[in-house]
Amino acid sequence: MAPGFNFPSISQESSRASSESRLREPSHRDMTDLESTYRHSTVRVGNDVDFFAAELDRYNTDLRGRSNSEKREQIFKLLDSYYNYARNRVDRLQASQVGGRNRGAVWQRPGSVDMDVDEVEEGHFSVSAEEVRRAEEEAQTWDLLRRILPFRYQDSELAEEKNGRNPVPQSRREWWEEFLITDSVARERKIVLEWLQNSATHGPPVDVVVSELQHNAERGDILAHGWLHTRHKIKLQKSVNGYQGVLDPNAATSQSHLGSNILVTQLDPDAVTRQGRKLEPQDEFFERAIWLGCFEMLRRGYSMSEIRDWCAERTELWRAATIAPLPLSNPQDEEQFDFEPGSLVLWRRMCYAAAHDGGTSEYDRAVYGLLAGDLESVDKVCKSWDDKLFAHYNALLRTQFDIFLMKKCGKDLVEIAARFPAFNAVVYHGEPATVAKRLVASLENDPKTSNEALGTSKSLQAAIVANDLGRYLFHQGVVLSKKANARAKSKLIPEINFPISEHINEKKYVGLGDYDGLRTLAHVLIIVNTLDRLSDSKQESGHKAIRHAQENILTSYVSYLRLANLEELVPLYCSKLHEDRLYEVLGRNLIHIVGDEPREHQLIIMTKLGVDIKEFGRKLPLIYLNDVNDKSVRCDVKGHFKILEEGPATLKYGRIVRPDFIGDDSNDMEGESEELIRTLEWLIMVPGLFLETCTYAIRVYKYFLKRADLRAARALSVRVSGRYIAMEKLTFITFVDQNQDDVHGWFDEVANHDFSEAFLQECGVSRDRLLNVVRNLWELECLVRALDSMETLASMAGLSRDPSHPPAREMWTQAVGDVRNVKNCMQPVLNNWLMVSNEVDNDFQDLREAYIPETVSAYISTLHFAGGAVSRDNFMECMDLAALIADKDSNIAQEFIKSGRMRELLESFAACSKALAVSTAESKGKSGKKHRELGWSRELWSIKP
Repeated sequence: MAPGFNFPSISQESSRASSESRLREPSHRDMTDLESTYRHSTVRVGNDVDFFAAELDRYNTDLRGRSNSEKREQIFKLLDSYYNYARNRVDRLQASQVGGRNRGAVWQRPGSVDMDVDEVEEGHFSVSAEEVRRAEEEAQTWDLLRRILPFRYQDSELAEEKNGRNPVPQSRREWWEEFLITDSVARERKIVLEWLQNSATHGPPVDVVVSELQHNAERGDILAHGWLHTRHKIKLQKSVNGYQGVLDPNAATSQSHLGSNILVTQLDPDAVTRQGRKLEPQDEFFERAIWLGCFEMLRRGYSMSEIRDWCAERTELWRAATIAPLPLSNPQDEEQFDFEPGSLVLWRRMCYAAAHDGGTSEYDRAVYGLLAGDLESVDKVCKSWDDKLFAHYNALLRTQFDIFLMKKCGKDLVEIAARFPAFNAVVYHGEPATVAKRLVASLENDPKTSNEALGTSKSLQAAIVANDLGRYLFHQGVVLSKKANARAKSKLIPEINFPISEHINEKKYVGLGDYDGLRTLAHVLIIVNTLDRLSDSKQESGHKAIRHAQENILTSYVSYLRLANLEELVPLYCSKLHEDRLYEVLGRNLIHIVGDEPREHQLIIMTKLGVDIKEFGRKLPLIYLNDVNDKSVRCDVKGHFKILEEGPATLKYGRIVRPDFIGDDSNDMEGESEELIRTLEWLIMVPGLFLETCTYAIRVYKYFLKRADLRAARALSVRVSGRYIAMEKLTFITFVDQNQDDVHGWFDEVANHDFSEAFLQECGVSRDRLLNVVRNLWELECLVRALDSMETLASMAGLSRDPSHPPAREMWTQAVGDVRNVKNCMQPVLNNWLMVSNEVDNDFQDLREAYIPETVSAYISTLHFAGGAVSRDNFMECMDLAALIADKDSNIAQEFIKSGRMRELLESFAACSKALAVSTAESKGKSGKKHRELGWSRELWSIKP
């Protein structure tokens, strides 16, 4: 959250009834067009969006003034907070399953939920198993990151301290620590193993896992007392035959009643393998249940005391004893002080033999396979991606420790150990540097795990484990780009032109509609990029094209926030982008915001996040001008701008000016025109940048006028007028006339002001060059305002020509003001319009050729109509206009000659002269004294016989 601001409260919206708002099922349709659907989106979010943003913002605030080492610690705390939130969210979702229609069908960890089940039911909050699975996988991802990133990005000085040599090890713990100190690969594999163990603990409890086998054992709630059914059969045999002592399996009495050498005759743990006989079927289920429980406890990283208690409850304590030497769940558990390395070397080989040559079921062989670091025996009971990865990493780590201990043992023990086989996982996997990558790739091809491995969550986890996250995020960005451009070219996420040599399986990557996935990936990218920047030994995302592709993830997430109407979060995430993309993504996702107050609020947030708002202001108009290629747009309006109707001039109206030639009076535009105007409205909100604002306004005017988009040009002149720009940017000038409709006063005040050297240095230009830019803006605005007034008067003329609707008196009162406006606005147009500029501008010359002939002709017709409808003195305005155009230095005449419309001009003046003559003949009054003193005379326009 931006410092000093609170995020929108999602829970306050009536459409989100439950305390844990959920995302809808991912819909690609919602984000296929990322540039549209601003305010009316139906995308809904959960509280996780707020939480992740708030924690990220708090991290930003806490980092100020800290060292790199302290900043890394803050990042690791951020990871912890994300994991804790994700884990609690899983607990709440599981509670809702228990409280809803699935009550009783889903297990629940005692004391893990802080949410009232009744509250869930009142909110009618149903949760699918798929949603719980996705939430669990996200929690696992954050758990993996919070464990492995501190290791990979540890402070170099601290790492050296940790790697300091210890005295000669004596206890098992010391030997283990010495091993880890000397092998960084082993340390990382230990982290992955601990993560897999922790993930397994959040599955169904061990008792639930073994419950089916326990049920098949047909012993009710009795957990202890071993093989009940087999014991009963042996007792029955002894009772029938009056036999005392241990039954001899080869005796005839044993064979007759125990079913042809099938059942054991003794009940010690080795009886089955020693005698080659079996147990009663129920006891076989019981035996498998016990070993499955032991396997699950080792898989979950239970302590020895927990394993011992579980076995003791079943009176099977001997099983725990066989595990004790090194369970690897926690090698520091129950320390052995007088530890002999050779004993563990030999014990591992004993376990390997038990896994391959002994055992009564796949589960007891898997237990000893885990302890031996074997792969084949463990693989047979693996059911998931996690299980497979655990089996491989367990084998690798145990092999590494075994090799380490062998080097510390004497020659005699090494020779003894060589006589007994053991699985060497290091040799099996080959090149150490690429083991992890090849291993996770093999899981994608394994029939047991391929579907799971190709899922988005496991693919991300695999990339983290294999230390290949950068490549994964790059491919993710490529996939998002492909999807965003599937139907039409996207401006937010452009196509990737970077050559990609390998095939990308899109199943492994999230789509535009997977909002949870985008949120997770966006924060992973932010964290990894931040750690890369803080690391002395790592370089942040190398190739610019790769970095750009990776940032498609953040861009997609920002667009999701905009679609969800969470604009306050947009600057926070945009601030994590590199500068070349920061302002574009920021601008495109905030352009829809209207109103000074909301925009100012966004600028305050940007400032507090360290975003350069002046650079934002400079680049925003440029982004949208580049979208329309304004500089390369041809002036198609030249020779085609027509606002006068065909036909000769009439006596009363002159040539008819087409009513409503601009269009709808509304100043609210759509599409690119509206976006261009909004960029200037944003720019005005940014302090300073007066020259830039005028320059961009000129470019927007030119673009509109070259395309004859007069409605957009008029909206620009109203919403971002020159006076408004000057008053907002030049606060050191006290403007006398505050009338926004005045087009002259503000320019004169700016032109007459003595600008300070500091201000001119800030603008980077001289006073003359600055005023030339302001003048061009003023001249373009005057043309548009003049045409607007002409359109209004043309509409009045049209109404006056309709005899069935005589014009009201108020219309003529308004006409007086419109005539005055059009006269004022036409003054710059008639005097070197767009002929003074800082550089040769072909667009200016094209606009002169396109607009001056038709605009001046329409002005003559407007004066013609005003002379008959408002005041006959308007006829005499044509005398000054004719004199101005007839001047030898007139640039207006040159445009008429160039366009071949001089005859048309003369005919317009002649029609106005005739109208004045008729008006003079009909009038009994005389010209006023003022007019005569100025040399004006209506008789001058009378046609002589």
